[in-house]
This record gives sequence, C-alpha cells and structure tokens, in this order.
Amino acid sequence: MSSSGLKNSNQTRLVLRHVAAWFVYALYIYIVNCITDPTIAPVKVIAHLLPFCLSFYVCLACLQLFKKSFILGILSLIGSLLSLLYLGYNYTYRVLANVGIYIYKSMKLPEFLQAALTGYLQYFVYALLYYMIRALFKREQSLRLIQEENFMLEREKKQKELENALLKQQEMKIQQEKLELEYAFLRSQINPHFLHNTLNVLFSQALMHSQELADNIMKLSHLMRYALESFEAEEGKVNIRNELQHLQTLIDIHQVRFSGALKVDFSVTGDMAGHMLPPLSIITIVENAFKYGDLKDPSRPLVIRVKLEEDNIYFYCHNKKKATPSLELASHNIGLSNLSKRLDLSFKNKYEIKADNGEDAYTFELTIKK
Repeated sequence: MSSSGLKNSNQTRLVLRHVAAWFVYALYIYIVNCITDPTIAPVKVIAHLLPFCLSFYVCLACLQLFKKSFILGILSLIGSLLSLLYLGYNYTYRVLANVGIYIYKSMKLPEFLQAALTGYLQYFVYALLYYMIRALFKREQSLRLIQEENFMLEREKKQKELENALLKQQEMKIQQEKLELEYAFLRSQINPHFLHNTLNVLFSQALMHSQELADNIMKLSHLMRYALESFEAEEGKVNIRNELQHLQTLIDIHQVRFSGALKVDFSVTGDMAGHMLPPLSIITIVENAFKYGDLKDPSRPLVIRVKLEEDNIYFYCHNKKKATPSLELASHNIGLSNLSKRLDLSFKNKYEIKADNGEDAYTFELTIKK
C-alpha cells in the first residue's frame, strides 16, 4: 500500500472512531435524561448535542493554533466563543423553534448565555483532554518507533559484526588452507619414502668406509624427515625441544660442509617444557644466516640465543653479512613472509618480529607470548 493510501485509511478509521464515540455519548445523554423525563424524544437530545459537538471540534482546532502562537490561540478561542454563541442562539431559537423543538423553557438571553457558556467550557475541557491524551499517545508512539529503529540499527550492527567475524574466520581458514597447499606442494617435490630409503642405503654403505660419514648421512636423514613430517603436527605446532634438536643437527651438517670452519655461538636457557611453536620457525632463520652470512670470522661468529620463560619464547639471531650480496636475497624475504603467515595462524597478535638489515650485519629477533 502506498503512503497516500495508508494515510487515507488511517483518516477513515479515525472518523469512524469519532462517530462511534459520539453515538455512545449521545446514547448516554439520552438514557440519563430519560430518568428525569421518560417522554423525551431522541431527536431533541441530538439537536441539543449538535452545537456542543461543533464546539468540541472548534476548540480542538483552536488548541492547534497554540503551537504557532499563544496570542493567536487565545484570540481564536475568544473569536470562536463569540461566533458559537451567535450561531447557537439562532440555531436554538430560530431553526429548532421553527420545527417545534424547544431546548430551553424560556427565550431569555441570560438563561441561554448561562447554559451556552457552561456547555462551551465543558466541551473545551473535553477537547483539551482529548488533545493532551492524543499528544501523549503520539509522543509515546514516536518514542516506540525510535526505540524500534534503534533496536533495528543495533541488530543490523551486530549482524554486520557477526558477518565481519565470519568473513575474518573464513579468510583465516583460506590462508591456512593456502599454506597447507604450499606445504603439500613443497613436500610433493621429494618423495619421502624414496629419500629415506636412499639415505638408509647410503648409510649402510658408508658404515663400511667411515663411521663419521655414516653419522652425517643419518643426521641428514633425520633433518629431512623432520622437515617433511613436522607439518603434520597437531594444530601446526611442534615442541620447541624437537625444533632445537634439529637446529643443532642443521649446524652440525653445515660444519661438515665447511670442515668445521664456521664460527657459531649457540646457547639455550630456560625450561623447554610446554613451549610450542610452528615447525621450522627457528631453523628457517638460521638457514638464511648460513646462506647469506659470513660465518668464518672468529671475532664475529653467528650468534644464536634462545631464552625460554614461563610466558614467552625469545629467539635472537645475529650474523655478519657476506661482502658480496647474494642474488638469492629475495628468497630470504619470501621465507620471512611465510614465517609471519604461519605465526599469524598460531599466535595471532601474540608475537613480535624485529629484523635489522644493516650494512654489514643482519639481526633477527622473535618474541612469542603464550
């Protein structure tokens, strides 16, 4: 339904309610008069009531003028009173008298003025009460509409917050699935069974020639197995003890590559129990240090510090940089970006990374809060 149609419908209902109210009121007046005068005709009651009914609506219209101006409202009440007295007198003593309906026993003006003024005041009070009650009703209706609008706005706000939360959750899930696909792709590049079987064969053959060589092959086997299988850990986290054990294995393998010439200062302090982190988090950074650092200077060794406290993990790595920049420097940034994504999944807003890429040295710090 259009707004104009709805407005017309409301006006029609208001008119019908007024007609019904006046009918009930006229019936009440008739019944009361019948108690004192059983012969009274209904038409006489209606004829007597019509001028006061008009007074009610005229007073109601005058009250509306008080919104614009108090003086205008007072003048309109005075003017309407005089006009109604004039019309009422002619209506009572000329129109009704001509058709044989006599409202008052006497034609005297004072009697008419007394009855007319009393009636006007009575229906002015009725109009005033109706006006105030209707104003209160409209105000209450307005407040209810405002409350309903506020409720709807609040509900829409909560709905949007819920939708945003669901979108963020979905985005996190997509990121996790993307990382899992990346891990799966990396793992698919090497067949784990083929790699392990081959290393086991090499280990068996190396035993016949050199125990040291065999041990190094076994270290490589353990390191590769950890790199491939650690991503299957529950909730994407591993115990820090495993991470540090394989970090030591990585250091040992690089020392074999460079005949023990690398200078590494590695220390761990604190209790490892209960500390978890994404796999290869520390190993990734140290591997970058081996790849891009100059680790043969005794005065500037690769420094690795791991401090474990009850409520946080602190990792520090500092290395001297090679004199000639490596062409693979871009892959270093990719590794850090991947590490940040994995930390976001496990420790959202609970970790801090500080990286200082100086002219001749690189420093990396990672703090993870439980």
